[in-house]
Amino acid sequence: MYQRLRENLPPESRLTRIESRVGLGIPDCLLAIKDCGFAMLELKVVKRGRRVKLSPHQIAFHIAHAALKVPTYILVQYHPPGAPTIHGAQWLLYKGAQVQDLLERGLDTPAYQGWPADNVRWHLLQYSLTC
Repeated sequence: MYQRLRENLPPESRLTRIESRVGLGIPDCLLAIKDCGFAMLELKVVKRGRRVKLSPHQIAFHIAHAALKVPTYILVQYHPPGAPTIHGAQWLLYKGAQVQDLLERGLDTPAYQGWPADNVRWHLLQYSLTC
């Protein structure tokens, strides 16, 4: 997912992968968007069921930052039954403020935005991540 995002987001944005063992719960990516600022993005893949696996640290991070009105997001690549590859899969974008619902209801939580995984509207995805 990270590689596809990095290769396809419009050039007025920059995606940086965050690898941190120090700050548990910090999202996977920092996204800089020209003339807007930063957003943090957690990447998840769901291949079985409709539950999104989030650690307690990830949940706490999104709750705390949503309270500060800092833009955090969770991008899920969902493979419904019978769609083991990217064809038939979906990319579902959730705001960090939706983390509690996502934890309780899984993918039955209405996504903030969504696209077929093999036909992501990259400009719309970037626009959805703006402040």
